Amino acid sequence: MSESDIKELIYKYGLVPVVAVDVREHAVPLAKALCEGELEIAEVTFRTDCAAEAIADITAALPDMLVGAGTVLSVEQAQKALDAGAKFIVTPGFDEAVVKFCQEKGVLVIPGCATPSDVQKAVACGLDVVKFFPAEAAGGLKMINSLASVYKGVRFLPTGGITPDKFSAYLLNPNVIAVGASCVAPAALVEAGDFDAVRKLARDAMFAVLNFNFCHMGINCYSDEEGYKNLFALADMFNLVMGDTPSSSYVGREVEITKIPFKVRGPHGHLGYYTDNLERAVFYLEKKGIEFDHEHVKPYKGKMYVIYLKEQIAGFAVHIEERNDHNPPAWEHRDVIKARIGWKD
Repeated sequence: MSESDIKELIYKYGLVPVVAVDVREHAVPLAKALCEGELEIAEVTFRTDCAAEAIADITAALPDMLVGAGTVLSVEQAQKALDAGAKFIVTPGFDEAVVKFCQEKGVLVIPGCATPSDVQKAVACGLDVVKFFPAEAAGGLKMINSLASVYKGVRFLPTGGITPDKFSAYLLNPNVIAVGASCVAPAALVEAGDFDAVRKLARDAMFAVLNFNFCHMGINCYSDEEGYKNLFALADMFNLVMGDTPSSSYVGREVEITKIPFKVRGPHGHLGYYTDNLERAVFYLEKKGIEFDHEHVKPYKGKMYVIYLKEQIAGFAVHIEERNDHNPPAWEHRDVIKARIGWKD
C-alpha cells in the first residue's frame, strides 16, 4: 500500500484510534472490537513493552486492518514497528532522524508538530501531513488555522484531548485530515478486557465522525397544481413558512413536495439525511454492503453533495446530502407565494 493510499484511508475513516496494549493477549481482541465497530484502523503506541508484539499479532490476525505505530521516539523503535508489520509511523514530536529513516523506507511518517518551527521542518522534509499534538492543550482549531494560513497544503492530524463531541468541529475544518483519539479504547476498558464496551465506543465514535441527521422527507406530486395544493394544505394547517423552487417546494423546512417526476426517486418520495462528509459516509456504508446509485450524483464545487442509495425503503428512495450552502430556497410566508403564483383557495 502506497503512502498516498494510506493517507486516503486515514482521511476516509476520519478517526485514528490511539491504543495502548499492556498485555499482549489483549491485542487481537482489542483490534477485533475496533473492526466490529467499523474502525478498521489503529495507532498502537510504543508506550508499553509489548507494543511491537501487539502490532505483529494484530497484523497477522487481521491483515486488512490498517495498523500504525505511535509514540515512536527513535529509529530503533521505528524499525521494530516496521518489522512487526506497522504500515505507518507517528511520532509525538519532530525527529528528523526518524523522518529520514521512514522516507528512505518509503513508509508514511506523521511527525508531531505543535509550533511553526516544527511544521516548517516537516515541510522542508517534503511532508504534507503532520500530527498536531497535544491538540487541545496546544490551541486546538485556532492554532491549526493559524499554522495552515502560513503552511499551505499541509493537513493536520490533531491528537490529544479530543472527545467525540469535538469530532465534528475538527473534521469540518479543511486543514484536518482526521482526528486521533484515545477515548475510543480507554485504558481501563482494555485492562479489564471489556472489549464489547470498546466495540460500542468505536461504533459510536464512527457515527460521531459521520454526524448523520434527518434532513427532510420528499413527497412525490406530478404537477404544479397537485404540488401546491398539498403544500398550502400543510402550510395553512400548521402556519409554516415555505421555500419554492421550479422543481419542488419545501414546507416547514423538513417536508419537500416535488412538482415534477424524478426517475431516481421512489414511488412515494424520498428520505434525505445530512452528513458532515459525504465521501466518508459512502465509504463507511459501502463497507457495510450498501450500494449507491453513482449515476445520479449531484455535484457542487467540484465534489458530490447528494447521492441516492440503490435500494428503496417502503417505497421511498433514500439520499444522503453533505451539509453546505448550496442553493438554499428563499423562505417566504405562504400568502406571499400564493399571491405570486395567483393561487385561488
